Amino acid sequence: MAVSNFDIRDKKNIYLIVAILVCLGSSYWFYDFVWTEFQQEKQRLVEEQKNAQDELDKINAQRPRIPMLEADLRNAEVEFDRLKEMFPEEEKVPIRLQDLYAVVRASGVNIQAFKPAGSQTQEHFVENNYSFNVNAGYHMLGELFAEIANFNYPTTINNLRLTRSSSITQEVKKAEDHGWDPITMGVSFDLTTFTSRKQ
Repeated sequence: MAVSNFDIRDKKNIYLIVAILVCLGSSYWFYDFVWTEFQQEKQRLVEEQKNAQDELDKINAQRPRIPMLEADLRNAEVEFDRLKEMFPEEEKVPIRLQDLYAVVRASGVNIQAFKPAGSQTQEHFVENNYSFNVNAGYHMLGELFAEIANFNYPTTINNLRLTRSSSITQEVKKAEDHGWDPITMGVSFDLTTFTSRKQ
């Protein structure tokens, strides 16, 4: 049919135009509301998949480190247990006394007085204080402090005071006669141990 013979008032032509307009409107509606939304959803899912794949790649890259991390965790647990022994939640006075008695005997000093001197609470720990008075020779005192330094928990020694023994001449004579170390001084000091502070 030629364009010149096209009669717009003809019912068939009107139906044809309406059909074309409905098709065009449906196509526009489909493109604008369905296809565009589908493309946006597709793009969003592609981005999510890419991000998930990147995350999976990072996890897979760390997978060879799992045995090393497990070993680190075991070592950290052992270290934590060791630190709990070093810094118990409660002062273990009988164990401290046993340790001190052992080093006093090993070093040969004569203990004159010992008493717990209270505790002081700090931000993260508690200081447990003990006061000592001993009679000793220089070598004995050095050995005593060396033994205390080798405890498996931290200690500090403060307020160290030395006084010359009044019987130093007799002690030196006895030491020469019997071959033992002379007790030449009186020593007082404060010993501090530490416990963790309960939060």
